[in-house]
Amino acid sequence: MACHNRRVSTLRCIQSAHEAAEKAGVALHITLYDDGSTDSTAESVSVQFPGTEILAGTGSEFWAKSMAIAESHVLKRIRRDNKDNSYVVWLNDDVTLDLDAFERLHKLALDYPRSILVGAMRDPRSSEVTYSALKRGGLHPLSFELCPLSSKPEPVEIFNGNLVLVPAVAAESIGGIDGAYSHAFADIDYGFRARSKSISVKLAPGSYGTCERNPVPPTRSITEDWKQFVGPKGAGNAKSMRKILQLATPRSWFVYYFASYGLWWARRIRLGLLRLFTARRSESTAK
Repeated sequence: MACHNRRVSTLRCIQSAHEAAEKAGVALHITLYDDGSTDSTAESVSVQFPGTEILAGTGSEFWAKSMAIAESHVLKRIRRDNKDNSYVVWLNDDVTLDLDAFERLHKLALDYPRSILVGAMRDPRSSEVTYSALKRGGLHPLSFELCPLSSKPEPVEIFNGNLVLVPAVAAESIGGIDGAYSHAFADIDYGFRARSKSISVKLAPGSYGTCERNPVPPTRSITEDWKQFVGPKGAGNAKSMRKILQLATPRSWFVYYFASYGLWWARRIRLGLLRLFTARRSESTAK
């Protein structure tokens, strides 16, 4: 797990993980990378869940590097203890697991012992799917749509990293989460690399917990939106964009690289014009 200033949700997530593990009858060890939280997350976790291994960050690692470091510690622990039948579980700190989440995943893992299993998340109020496996949603190699819930295990390639169960042997073969990404794309990268190693990925049937979508940011200026888009956590971060496109389409990555920014500007300008038109129409109606 990785966290940053979400003390309440982090504690709730860890509590739900322990309860799910107890119901499943499986041993659980949590490694938490606290990326410079200033809201006493690490202190609260150490008090309420003293068995948690807490790694301290500076606040500049973000999701990809935080998870990469945490996973590295987990794999070292597995090697040290010679537990070849272990699994590495990715868990977002804003997830609340269903009580039977690990029980169902464990049963499925016994049927598919070398497969990566992805657990879909649902909105706590609407029950709509919020995070899941992903399927291609357009011509752009990074255009994806959420996979709907399934009643049986479905083969997939790309996935969100909110709840993912990875056999330790598969994690060793893939080489771990790539912490070179600024924040996003590390889970997508992992799916691509699993495919290159012929390691199957399956979307587990049903959903396994609740997790709200990240909130839509308020209306901002085009300059502010652009800074957010290309910033460390933005989907348009230049280093991360180039890296994932070179993996996805090695021969034509540069075409999609420049197209990505052109499409962003086209959509943002269109949105700005639409807002301007709507505002003027409202003023005219008011008069």
